[in-house]
Amino acid sequence: MNLKDDIQSEIRLITEKMDKINEANLNIPNLSTPFSNIRRPVKPKEEITNPFITYLSHQVNKQVLMKEAPQIKECPTFTREGEYDHMSFIKTIDMLQEDYAISDELITSRLH
Repeated sequence: MNLKDDIQSEIRLITEKMDKINEANLNIPNLSTPFSNIRRPVKPKEEITNPFITYLSHQVNKQVLMKEAPQIKECPTFTREGEYDHMSFIKTIDMLQEDYAISDELITSRLH
């Protein structure tokens, strides 16, 4: 019975910690989340009917996304020599995709 009590106690502690984390996440102001600062512009009627203008507005959205993302100052590079730590490179790419909703195409252009 002692093992069962220990397990239940651990479960209770973990549940309490998770509840505290969830409460903290609910209290985060909107301004602290990177993607919430980006708003979709209202499209005028001509933009809806003209694909070229729509393409331009898409380019503007890309520029806004790129400005919001942090600078990649020391990105890992492939030298084809010796050991290479792929994990930091993968984590950098994943962070840009998940936190800032940046596409692979934009991330690649940022690495060049």
